[in-house]
Amino acid sequence: MKRFVTAVVLSLAGLFAGTGVASADVIVAPGQFGHVCSGYQYAPGNSALYWQSCAWADNNEVYFTVHLGNASDYNWIPSRVNINYYKSGSYYLCAYITNFAVPARSVRQTPSNACVLQRSRAAYQSVGYPSGGNAAISDTLQVQ
Repeated sequence: MKRFVTAVVLSLAGLFAGTGVASADVIVAPGQFGHVCSGYQYAPGNSALYWQSCAWADNNEVYFTVHLGNASDYNWIPSRVNINYYKSGSYYLCAYITNFAVPARSVRQTPSNACVLQRSRAAYQSVGYPSGGNAAISDTLQVQ
């Protein structure tokens, strides 16, 4: 629950901080919290369906999420949402969620416990995408 609350607070802070992709990496010092997200990717031929990928760090864990948005009037149910990551330049498959429903005119985030690691010093990037879509790759989250 604490991880969920942290993710919600940090994502809301990101909504009000400005728009666009961060131009610099984010450094998370020991004992600190932080996150970084990618820019948006859009479904081929349908700009009403979009997603971004985020890397998060709290006191104990590093975790990765995919945020899917649906601006259409119809429910969107990708057959699979992939959540993977880079750790210090090496790529890792982590998790996928099947039949993840995104109701019309809404945004949903994959569960923060779907792809989670014990916090360790490294550079992390989140890689997330729904089936048939391009990967959204976050900037680097440098965890100290």
